[in-house]
Parts: sequence; C-alpha cells; structure tokens
Amino acid sequence: MSFPRQLERLVSCGSRPATIHFALPSSRLPSEIESLNILLISDLHVGGRPHRSLAALDKLAGTTTDLLIAAGDLVEHEHFTADVGERLARIEARLGAFAVWGNHDALGMPQGPAPGWLRHETRSLSAMEAGLAAHGIQTLTNRSARLTVNGALLQLVGVGDTHVGLCDLDAAFDGVDPELFTILAAHNPDTAYELGERRVDFTLSGHTHGGQIAVPLFGPLTLRTRHRLPRPSGLMYVRGRPLVVSAGVGTAGVPVRFNAPADVVELRLMRVDSR
Repeated sequence: MSFPRQLERLVSCGSRPATIHFALPSSRLPSEIESLNILLISDLHVGGRPHRSLAALDKLAGTTTDLLIAAGDLVEHEHFTADVGERLARIEARLGAFAVWGNHDALGMPQGPAPGWLRHETRSLSAMEAGLAAHGIQTLTNRSARLTVNGALLQLVGVGDTHVGLCDLDAAFDGVDPELFTILAAHNPDTAYELGERRVDFTLSGHTHGGQIAVPLFGPLTLRTRHRLPRPSGLMYVRGRPLVVSAGVGTAGVPVRFNAPADVVELRLMRVDSR
C-alpha cells in the first residue's frame, strides 16, 4: 500500500464509517430466539446541514436489522434532531429503534447571543425526545421497554451519559425482571462498571470515539471515561459482562480522526446450549 493510502487510512473525518461485525453467544437467550441482530450507531455529533454524519446515515438507508440502538451524542444542537430521526427511520428495524442521550445532546456551546461568561447551554431534551418520536425512535433514558420476539420476552434498559446527570440506574431498572434477558444501552461505557448486582446480559455504548486521536505506540489521547477500558472500542468484558463500544460516526472538537476510524456496529446474538 502506498504512503498516501496509508495516511488516508489513518486520518479521516468520520464520513465513511466502517461496519464492524461481532457475534456473541449466549445461553440466556430464550429458546424461541435462535439469533438476534442489533445495529449500534453512536456519536453522530450533527451540528449543521449538510453534515458528514448525515451523509453516512443516508448510506445506511434500507439496511435491515432486528433492533436499532442510537447510543447518544446524536446532535450538537437540538435543531438537528429531526434530521437525525428522519434518517434513522430509514433503517428497517423489525423490533424497533431506540435512543439514549449523550453529554453533547444535553449540554453544548451557546448557539446564539449569550453573555461572554456562559460557556455551555442546556438543551430541551423533552422537545428532542418528541422530535425523535415523530420518526418512530423511542428514547429510553432512565427507562426500560419489553420486547416480544417469537413469543418470548426481552428487556431493553436505557441510561444517558454519566457525566451530566443523565444516568439513574435505580430509575432505569425500576420494574425490570431479573429473570428476563436484559440488554443495556448506555451512552458512556463507565456505566458498565457501576451496575453492581443488577442483572445485565450485555451493554451497548459509544462516547469514546475510539480515542478519536490515537498516537501510534502510545494510544488514544483520551477516551473521556473515568474508568480505564480494556480497549478504546469494540467487544470487551467488564466485571464478567460483555460490553460493546462503538467508535462512533462523527467527531467532537477537532473535525479529524487519527488512527481511530469511525464505525457502526452490527452485533449478532446467538443462542447456545448452557452445556
């Protein structure tokens, strides 16, 4: 491979996310479910029109899956929520599409006239939730939902970002049946370290951008997490539980990725015998 092509692979703006495939066996899946396909999309950071992340979503139109999870940091301002919702709705998710909020969804730079001392503004998450709901995307921050698959029940639990007060595990797991197969969608993978004795079969997250800028031989400059992850993104295990972290589609801060390519994740759960 020529040096320019090698450099192109290292440096990108996140406009052409790779699709990363994982297969995860589980003896906890109900016997009625042989397999379950999940598409995980995270960290779009849409802050304008046109936008690279919107173009990436356009390329996913018509994709089929069982379950679609949008794991937060979808927008840089609430004005663009409908743009994201419209494009997510073009993905054909048989069991539904769900989202949780990230720190950039909830809090960001002022978009209009503001005092010089005001560094951040809060967003109207209720209005943003309605914007997604208009396109069939259900927001699950600190809530849960039950899904029926071939007559069997599954649980999906959602929490938002831990850094800005959007993660309330007690509220999220209120009424959750520990005997049912349980999927947790959490924007920040720190949540996987804070589950305690709660029964979770696996967790889906984003937030890290895979480091966004990863220096060869040194690694990511930061993952923006309190806990040290086994890997910047991908499939890993935290305290005995599987955790899948997407490197995300967009960028935050500088509009460049280095040695941390953008991705969306296709996860296939497969039922196996407990023996």
